Amino acid sequence: MKRTLALLLALLLLTGCAPTPANDNAVTFYYPRKNYVYSFMEAAIGSESRDSADMDLEYLLRLYLLGPTEENLESIYPIGTQLQSLTQAGTALTVFLSSGSNRMADISFTLAGACLAKTCFGLDDFSMVTIRSGDRDVSFRPDDLIFLDTSATLEDTQKEENP
Repeated sequence: MKRTLALLLALLLLTGCAPTPANDNAVTFYYPRKNYVYSFMEAAIGSESRDSADMDLEYLLRLYLLGPTEENLESIYPIGTQLQSLTQAGTALTVFLSSGSNRMADISFTLAGACLAKTCFGLDDFSMVTIRSGDRDVSFRPDDLIFLDTSATLEDTQKEENP
């Protein structure tokens, strides 16, 4: 039994499946996947962890707007989009961006806003996040449909329809 356990542990270590220590200073930034083809197999939004080193919210959002470091993720905000200001009323956060992102297509503005809002929800206990750019805005709550992950695949859906 000990030999089997030791073999299993060695195998896990060799394949990189060993548990990694949690970084208490890590934050998760969410971005759209690059060249994503919509399917049931994986989510359109990916994530990456960054070391926060106890930085404030404004700094973290400025860092977020610089874009991802992972190759398979992309920032769809136009280059030069900047954080203008933040306002917080209770647990509602409003993020004011430079007006350059006001020129984005509606779907791109919504997807980029969803990624930024999901990042904000992970940084603090916000009940709502609103992203404003020029005369446009989009608001999200943590339980909005866009954030729900059903983890269904096409095969799972077909099995449910045809038992």
